[in-house]
Order: sequence, then structure tokens, then C-alpha cells
Amino acid sequence: MPLTSPRTGRILAVDDEPFVLHLLEMQARKLGYQVVTADNGPAALELIRQQHFDLLLTDILMPEMDGLTLLGEARRLQADLEIIVVSGQHEIKTVVEAMKQGAANYLQKPLSRQELEIALAKGMERVALLRLLREKQAELDRTARELDEHRRHLEQLVEARTAELAATNRRLQADIKARRKAEQEAEERRRQLIEADKMASLGVLVAGVAHEINNPNNFITMNAPILQQAWDDLLPILDRQLAEHGDFRVATVPFSEMRHHIPELLTGISQGAERIRKIVRNLNDYARQSAAAMDQEFDLNQVVRAALTLLASPLKKATHHLTVECAEELPLIRGNFQRAEQVAVNLLQNACQALTDPEQAITVQTFCKPGGKQIILRISDQGRGIEAKHLKRIQDPFFTTKRESGGTGLGLSISAGIMEEHGGCLEFSSQPGQGTIAQAAFPAI
Repeated sequence: MPLTSPRTGRILAVDDEPFVLHLLEMQARKLGYQVVTADNGPAALELIRQQHFDLLLTDILMPEMDGLTLLGEARRLQADLEIIVVSGQHEIKTVVEAMKQGAANYLQKPLSRQELEIALAKGMERVALLRLLREKQAELDRTARELDEHRRHLEQLVEARTAELAATNRRLQADIKARRKAEQEAEERRRQLIEADKMASLGVLVAGVAHEINNPNNFITMNAPILQQAWDDLLPILDRQLAEHGDFRVATVPFSEMRHHIPELLTGISQGAERIRKIVRNLNDYARQSAAAMDQEFDLNQVVRAALTLLASPLKKATHHLTVECAEELPLIRGNFQRAEQVAVNLLQNACQALTDPEQAITVQTFCKPGGKQIILRISDQGRGIEAKHLKRIQDPFFTTKRESGGTGLGLSISAGIMEEHGGCLEFSSQPGQGTIAQAAFPAI
């Protein structure tokens, strides 16, 4: 059953179009929510300073202050504010930027009543869940303080009652063990919730992007061979025209020159469409959440190629010197291809983020250790490096030195867990200012 009724909560609706604002207010009130409206960003911020709201509905394009700026300012004023962006824009970069700024959902105009009702209900359920998590955390804190007080009291009794030392000590150890177990279980639930929410959002986004890209790409894929056939049929006629009447222009270029370039253009169209299809397929494979067993047999080189395809653009921006050295005929690995790919993606992303100049290099290598029992993925970068005090903690959950830039501290922790599932491990070596070497060791079949 839901944590709270989706028909409660205070909503702030912001839009510079009176009709849209009235429509949002009317439909939200019909659903039982308390609604306050504003027709611009500054007015909305003033309302947030004076009142507490559970959810913010905001347009993107508005005078005086756009919706993305309003989103960031509102989160600074009220950190627990749930935000839904409502806009007529259809560019995916707008969706991505809104999600980066903290939006939990993105709705496109025109809105249906059912779509708005579902979005508001999910938003309010998320608000209730976060509130419950804060209450549970407060309860855990109170329990921790009570346990600390109890422990101190037991220590005083131990000092005063030497005869009861053994029994008291056993009870104390049992209490401490129970407390640690409770903290570990709470931390694990929190980590799973964050990761599940992130991957669910990513899966929805990827599915939408893949669908929007595949539709026009299918037209290209199907029509390119027809254009090639049409060109092959027309070429003899055009050659006779050239021989009988002399040269003529095609797209402002002489036909005698263009006839050699058109086949190259058609081939380029077909190859580009095929590359788009592979990228979308790899993106879908990476984001797909499945309960696949750890019994797949795969080649580590294929994992590396898939990860490099997904990160082609970030790698191109990060470095002008990318070297890939994949050993041939590697033994196979048993496990899960997508999870191994996630490890490779995380390590490559960290290498990109470590570089401070595009002239710094990244090297990707795969090889088999002597004896053939371990297959190694090694990623080296010439970036800023890692301090020794941080190096031993980088695989801890939620540890990150990039919190201000959006780091969660989950990437390497999750990768370490994936490597344990495969019977392997992650190893790091680094010197500040000289770069880092990350190594993933998989057991060979």
C-alpha cells in the first residue's frame, strides 16, 4: 500500500501563460491538492521563502527567469522540494539539464488530465517516502544515542561490580554487534534505493531516446539501398548525357566530378545509420535492468569495445591521446556481460574526469596474466592522481571527492561489488600529479 495518500500536499505552480497556469491549478485542485500559483520565477521564489511546499510545477521558457534557473534557486531555498518540469520543448538536452538540476519528472505540453494526475501522485509518494526516510534516520539517531548512553552505563557498572565483569561484557558486545548490524542494513537499504531510482530513471530516459532515434534511423537504413539502386540505374543514362552533350552541373558541382563522390556519400549514409543502430543497441543493453544469471560466457574485448562506443563523445572531449591495446584470443569470462560493461564504463568515466588537459593521455589495455588464470582490464590516465589518504577509501560506499560536482560515491563501490560477483577484484595505484592506474582482474574460465 502507498506510504501516504496521493491526494494530499501543497503545490506551487509556475507558468507565464495564464491559460496553462489556470489549467494546472484547476486540475490539481480537482485532485484534492492545495495549490498556489505564480506567473514568474521571482514571484515563485518569494512564495517559497514565505511558505513550505511539497511540490513545484514549473515551465521552462519564462520571462525574467527561466525554469532551469528557478529550479536551482528553489532547491537552494528548500532542499526537500520535489520538482516536476512542464514544457513544450522537445529537446532531449533540456530534459537532461532539468534532471541534472534536480527535477524528478519532465512532462510535455499539452498535458492530459490523466498524465498530470499520475505525475502528481508519483511526486507526492516520493515526498512521503523521503519524509519517512528522514523520520527513520532520526529514529536511528535516537537509538544510537540511547545505545551510547546504555554502553557508558554498563561500563560504570563493570568498574563498580568486578564480580559481574564477564556477564556484563558479553551483554555489551551483543548490543554493539546488534547496533552495527542495524547500521549496515540501513546503509545497504539506502544504497539500493539510490541505485534503483537512478537506474529506473536512466532506463526510462534511454528507452525514450532509443525509440525517438530508431524511428528516423530506420527510414535512413531502408531508403539508403533504394537510393543506391536508383543511382546505379541512372548512371548509364547520365554518362550518355555527358558523352553526347558535354558536362553539366549536379548540386553546383560538375557531373564528371560528382559521379565519383555520390557512391561515397551513399556509402557514408549507410555506414552512419549502422553506427547509430549499434550505439542505440549498446545504450539499451547498458541501461537494461534484468535478473540475468551470472552464467554468461563473454570476451573481455567485446566488453571494452561496447564501453568505448558508449563513451565515444566524453573520451573525445577529455583527451586527444586515447590508446587501446586489446590482446588477441583472450580466454572467456563467466558472469554477466552488462555488469562487466558497467565496471568498464565506470573506470573510463573516472579516467576522463581525472584529466585536466586534453593533451593528457588515457591507455586501455586487456591481457592475460601468465598462467592464464586471470584476465586483466587496465585503464591508465595521466590525470591529477589520488592522494594516499583517499586511495584506500575510494571503493567505500558514498565516499567521493567530487561531491560539489554531482559525485555520489557509488560508482567504484558498485563496481567493486560487481567484481566480487565475478570472483575478481579492483586494484588501484596512483601518485598525485602523475596519474592513476585502475585494474579489474577477472578469473578466466
